[in-house]
Amino acid sequence: MVSPYGYPTNAWMRSQRPLPKFHAQMIHQTIQLNNQLNREAQDNIDAKEPKVNIWDDSVVETAMSRLDVKEAGDRKQSLPSADEKRNSMVSTPEGDAQRPAKPSRFASFRKSIGFKSSEDRAVGKMVKKMDKARELRDEILAEENARWPDEQWRQIVTVYQEKVGMTRKIADLRSRYPIQYLHLLRAGYFEPIPVAWATQVSNPLKFSIESAAGWRGITPAWRGYEDTAEERLYWVLNHREGSVGMRMKPDFISEMNMANARMATAVEPPPEYYSANDTCHIQHTSTGYSKQVMPSPFVTIDRPEDPSDDTMILLDVSGSMDFDPLRPVYNQYLITGYTDSTQPKNKGITAHVL
Repeated sequence: MVSPYGYPTNAWMRSQRPLPKFHAQMIHQTIQLNNQLNREAQDNIDAKEPKVNIWDDSVVETAMSRLDVKEAGDRKQSLPSADEKRNSMVSTPEGDAQRPAKPSRFASFRKSIGFKSSEDRAVGKMVKKMDKARELRDEILAEENARWPDEQWRQIVTVYQEKVGMTRKIADLRSRYPIQYLHLLRAGYFEPIPVAWATQVSNPLKFSIESAAGWRGITPAWRGYEDTAEERLYWVLNHREGSVGMRMKPDFISEMNMANARMATAVEPPPEYYSANDTCHIQHTSTGYSKQVMPSPFVTIDRPEDPSDDTMILLDVSGSMDFDPLRPVYNQYLITGYTDSTQPKNKGITAHVL
């Protein structure tokens, strides 16, 4: 991958700065590499999944019986017929006595040193697959019983999966992709998020994902997410019932393009919004209102309001605007400087009644 500083030069004493051209090229390469590695990781784990249904013992027993029948048929074909036995009789030098030919010593030698026939190897492979399938099934059952020990827990999990729209997907994972099912089961993907995590510093949803530093995520396609919460969110969005196509997290370039497209739709506010007592007029930071992106037309999708409905009061106590506002200056996707902004400072509490 290209460096955002460009190609190496001899001016090693001079402090390097990122160049917009190479910075943009590096971002494109990083996005392509993340997508490629995510696809390869998903294909690799899919290839490691059992080829048989680990929950159906009849499938394995049928495969074993077929091997036994094939092996018995091969033994029958290897036995000599009556004509072959007569032809195998050899005469002694006197010609009056006959005896059968000696069996080959090579077959017994191969067997003594551990060589196996193709049938023996096939049976051995099937036995290993059966053992791995039973071991994986036992691990899944043990994890489920430990996480959901009683009927109340299982009812909570069932309702959660139905509400999120993941019931069919989780059942399909359990049946056809048990390795991935067990991994996600241990990560808590199939149950509600505990309320206690909200106040814990070690909240598992706050773990950073940094591929360059080796901090990876939970799912195979974990590259491109900032933390494990973002990863889980998009995993649910992409696998819940009714979802159409893959909803990928917008990469840096897509985010910038969407932001620029949104800013291009900004217009002057309607005159009915004007007020002489607004902060921007009192502080004299600008001659008027800045352009605003108008909200989309409101479409009612819920039942009409009722007098018994609850009322929420949202208090905005953010102090994030308690500084001299600056606006970044971009050259492609690289911030090259800042300019003063007419955005007024924000101090105090604003109440919104809903």
